[in-house]
Amino acid sequence: MHVKIHPTQENDCASCGVREQSLFANLNSDDFRLIQQPIHDLTLAAGSTVFAERARGDHVFTVRKGLVKLVRYQVDGAQRIVRLIGPGDIAGLETTAGSAYDSTAVAITEVQACRIPVSVIQRLESESPRLHQQLLRKWHEALKSADDFIADLASGNARQRLARLLLRLAGADTQATVLLPSREDVGAVLGITTETASRTVAAFRREGLLTDVDRQGRFFRLDATALAAVANGD
Repeated sequence: MHVKIHPTQENDCASCGVREQSLFANLNSDDFRLIQQPIHDLTLAAGSTVFAERARGDHVFTVRKGLVKLVRYQVDGAQRIVRLIGPGDIAGLETTAGSAYDSTAVAITEVQACRIPVSVIQRLESESPRLHQQLLRKWHEALKSADDFIADLASGNARQRLARLLLRLAGADTQATVLLPSREDVGAVLGITTETASRTVAAFRREGLLTDVDRQGRFFRLDATALAAVANGD
C-alpha cells in the first residue's frame, strides 16, 4: 500500500474543503485543545486497503477526495460492495461504538483522507456537546445512506440499477464528469455478474446515455434525464 502521511493542525481543519461535512464541522479552538493525539493527512494510491474487516478499529477516516468501496467477502471469496464512500463521508464510524471494522475499505481512486484516532473521538464526544451532536448526525447519515444504497441498487433490473448508480455517483452536479468503477466493482455494487455489468455499460454507451471522456472507458458524461427515466422504469 502506498501511503503518504502528514500531521494535521487546527488551521488545516479550518481551511478544509469538506469541513462542513466532517465530524469536526462545529468544533472550536477549545475543542481542538482537547486533542492529545495526532490527526494525520493520508494520501492513498488506488487499490490500497484503508482497513480490513474484523481488524482492530483504532482510527476513523474522513474522505476529502476520491472514492472508497466498503467490501464484504463471502465464503466463496466473492466480494459484495455494501457502500461507496466519497468526499465528506466517514469510513470506520462503527469503531466509535465497537472494537473492529465491519468491512474492508479499499481505495477505488487515489484518496486523500484524514486519519483520526478513535480515542480522540471518544474524548471529544464526552467533553464537547458539539462533537456529540455531529457524531449522532453522522450516524444518522450513514444509516440512511446504507438504507438508500440497498433500496436503490439492489432492486430492479440491471439497467435500472446501473442508471441509479450513475446518478448517485454524479450527485447534484449531473453535468460533471463521472468516474465509473471497474466493471467487476460495478457488478459487486449492483449484485450482478461482471459480464452483465459490462454488457449494460456497453448498451448505455451505444444509446448515448453515457459519453466517453477518456480512452480507457472509465470517465463519462451522463444524459441525466434519460438515465432518470431508465432508473424509474419508464
